[in-house]
Order: sequence, then structure tokens, then C-alpha cells
Amino acid sequence: MACFARTSLSIAIGICSTFLLIETAYAQDCDCDHTIAPDTNSANGADLGVQPGDVVCVEAGARPFLTLDAFVGTESAPIVIKNCGGQVVIDNSDKGYGLRIAGSSYFQVTGSGDPGFFYGFDIAARRTGPDYSAMGVAAGGLSTNYELDHLEVHHAGFAGFNLKTEPSCDGSSNLGTFVQYDTRVHDTYVHDTGGEAFYVGSTGYGGRDYQCDGQTVTLYPHEHEGVYLHDNVIEDTGWDGLQVGVTPKDCEVYRNVIRRVGRTATDSVQTRGIQIGGASVCKIYDNYLEDGPTIGIFILGAGNTTVTNNVVVGFAEDGIYANDQQNDAVQGASYVFLHNTVVASGDTGISVFGTRIQGNSAWNNLIVGSIGNPMGIGGDVDWQEGGNLLLDDPSGVGFVDAAAHDFHLTATSAARDVGVAIPNHVVAYDRDGVERDGEPDVGAYEYTDAPPPDGGVGGTGGSAGSGGGSAGGGPAGSGGSATGGDAGASGTAGSAPATSSDGSEDSGCGCRQANRSSHHPFIALMIAAVACAAYRRKR
Repeated sequence: MACFARTSLSIAIGICSTFLLIETAYAQDCDCDHTIAPDTNSANGADLGVQPGDVVCVEAGARPFLTLDAFVGTESAPIVIKNCGGQVVIDNSDKGYGLRIAGSSYFQVTGSGDPGFFYGFDIAARRTGPDYSAMGVAAGGLSTNYELDHLEVHHAGFAGFNLKTEPSCDGSSNLGTFVQYDTRVHDTYVHDTGGEAFYVGSTGYGGRDYQCDGQTVTLYPHEHEGVYLHDNVIEDTGWDGLQVGVTPKDCEVYRNVIRRVGRTATDSVQTRGIQIGGASVCKIYDNYLEDGPTIGIFILGAGNTTVTNNVVVGFAEDGIYANDQQNDAVQGASYVFLHNTVVASGDTGISVFGTRIQGNSAWNNLIVGSIGNPMGIGGDVDWQEGGNLLLDDPSGVGFVDAAAHDFHLTATSAARDVGVAIPNHVVAYDRDGVERDGEPDVGAYEYTDAPPPDGGVGGTGGSAGSGGGSAGGGPAGSGGSATGGDAGASGTAGSAPATSSDGSEDSGCGCRQANRSSHHPFIALMIAAVACAAYRRKR
């Protein structure tokens, strides 16, 4: 018996040692400095001892929510927070968020940690009231300088992404005190939201009333400098597809695919495809927008804005609408529209109004099948235009397949070689990255008989609620092939419902250091358990 026991002990030790080696290798495969286990819902970077440049792994598996506080990197050494060992699935119906980030800076949350999943985080936060509705991803608490990518966010009670810090009575997050810098969100799939897919910056540009110590006080939201939203797929939103406010510097919205917005909003001002306001200064380019109950691209009270190489299809009012809102803060700003393709607008293709804006223009736009006027420019607008092609019937344009929403040009298209040189602007490439020649084609696409570098109309980004599926189910970005595939990355009216719960009742870290994964390989776990149980029985 003693011999048998020693033999069993040796076997058990050997198997358990093998198991530990497998466990260690499993975590090392993700190159983790710290690990957040599946049964952990809250993590604090300071408590974990996370340092600039560290890699924090969120182990795959299901959890109801996740809060990340005090993850502070540096510009030269940001903290990377990524999924490890599969997909992280977050889903709840009773919180104010799925993923909440606060008090953090110079960090990246990325779902690219496992090559088997294009979207390594699948996030749902389904609460719709009665007192507040949930955000899928909420980054606030003075968070700044961050990147979010490869996330699927769906079935949010309100916004998919809510990326701002609300004004506070102590003034710490208000205009003149705090600026949120360099917000980058790309390669995400956001769908089936109760509110906007993206809510970036406040809509309370002119200030809102808050109760502070029993007194009504007007507080003003902080500014954003550096907002980059690109290669995202947005579908089936209750309110706007994408909204940016109070971003007076370095705003770019590009290569996004936005479909079926404003499905449930009762207020028409919450039903736009892209909405830019609050004196924001943005470049809006290479986007594909399709199907909404009002306006595709809506510019209201914004600063200098350029709208280039976008395809806007099937909006019930205007394809593109701009109005300076008599906002004195944007006096002298200009709105410029270059090489856009606007199809089947219920009213006007491009509308522009305002007396504060100067140097406005439209060049080489292709506007087809508008029920109202192709272009509606207010009589008091400072305006230039040239090279625009305005047609009634899509069948006469020479699109590759208008019925299938492929608005590339055929060799005999009426839009070929009829554009003009644009004063003070250069649009060297089309929406696909095809170089324009000396006689540019009109609209978002330059004709080519070669496969375009970035493909055609954007893919759907996976089926709704599917969790993103396997790799290859990702978005087509700027409009890759209809079958999907990543196209790669490039280096404001109304108000939200009441602010959501901060989940402060959920505490306790439960976090573990590197190489301590709880997501064990199943076979190794069973072998170790059986061997150790056999050893205990034989003792």
C-alpha cells in the first residue's frame, strides 16, 4: 500500500505540475502583467499596482458588468487592457452600464486579445428605466487620452458609448477646468441601442441648470480636444447613430458604416445619422450612411466643418443639412462639401443655412433622386459651388447596382470626368482610396476597372446579438466587401435620460497577478482533479 501510495503521489504531483505549467503558459500566451478573473466585477489599477506600460488581461467568460478605476498610464507607456483566452461577455439588465471606466488616462481597452474573435468584448446593458437607462460603455470620471477598439456593444438601454464627464458642482469637470484629450474609438460594432450608438461630448454647450447645495446653478460642460471615431459599424439605433459635441479641436469622423438610425425616438431631433454640434470643428469623411427617418449628416452650430467622400442614401428628409444656429461662437466658420454621393433624399440633397458662417461651398457632389430640390442654400449664405451633378433618376447615373446600394461608377457613368478643380482644397483620393485623376469623377467614387484598395459597400459587422462571432465576422470598415472583413485602421440637440447608476455598491477586487488564470483548459482540470482525488482516497 505504501508503494502504491508513493506511486499515486508521484502521479498526482506530476499531473498537477503539468497542470500548473499549462496554466502558467495559458496566461503567458496573452503576455499579461496582471489578470482580472471572470468572477471579478471591479478592478482598481492603483490597488493592483498597475504601472505605465503594463498589460492587464481580462479573462474570457461571462460576467454581469465590469468597472475599471484608476488605470493611469503615460503618453509614452499606455496601459493595455485586453481580453485573454476567448471572448469577454458582459450582460446585465439592472445596472447603469456594462463596462464603466473612471479616473483613468493613457490606456487602451482592446478586444483584439484573441485572434479567434474580431470583437473580444461583447457588451450588453439592457436596463431601460424607470429612473434611468443604461450605457453599454461609459467612460467618465475625468478619464482622458484613451483608445477603445474591437468591442461589440448592443442592446444598451440608452447609448452604446457614453464618452464624457458630466459637469460637477465642485467645478472639477467643468468648462475651463478639465479637457478630455485624444478619445479614439475604432473597429467596434454597435447595434440595437435605445439611444445613440455614440454619445461623445455634451449637448449642453450653452450650459444647463443643476442643483448644487439646494441652489439652481448653471454649469458648462468640458471641452474635448482630439476625437477620432473611425471604422465602426452602427446599426439599428433608437436615436442618432453618432453624435459629437463641444469638440473645438481635432475631430475626425471617418470610414464608419451607419444604417437604420432613429428607430424609436419620438423627437425628430434625435434621429440623425451623424450629428455634429456644440461649436465642434470636425472633418467628416469616407462614411457610408443609409436609412433614417430624418437627416443623414446634421451639422448644427458647429465650427469649421468639411464633409468629404461620404455616401448618404435613403434619408426621409435631407441627405446633408447644415445650420450655424446663429451661434456667435462659430462666427466666420465655414461649411464645405466635397465629392459626396447623396441618393434618394426625401427632401433636399444638401441644405445650408446661416449668417454667421463664411466661405461656404459645395464642389463635385453627386446628388441623385431628391424628392425636393437637390440643393437648398439660404439666400443670406456666403456661398460658392461648382462641378456638382444633380440628377433625378438613379438609373441614368451609371451606378454599378443602385438597387443593391452599390454606388460605384460604371465605365459609361454620367459622373465620369465631369468634376472640376476645387479652389483651396485637394481631394486626392476617393472613398475607397482610389487616386483621382486630373479630370475627377463627381461623387464619392472615382471610376476604376481595378479592384478598389478598400473594397465596396461596408459589411454588417456580424448578426445582431451574435457576440461578434469568429474572426472574419468583423466590419468592412470604410466599405469593404459585402461579405465583411476588416478594412483596417488609419493612423446635438436634445438631452440624455437621467444619469445612470455608478454601480458603487459592487466592490471587492478579486484580481490576481500575472500567470494566475482561472480559465483552465478543461482536460487538464479534469485529469488533475481525478488524480488528486485518487491520491486522497488511497491515503
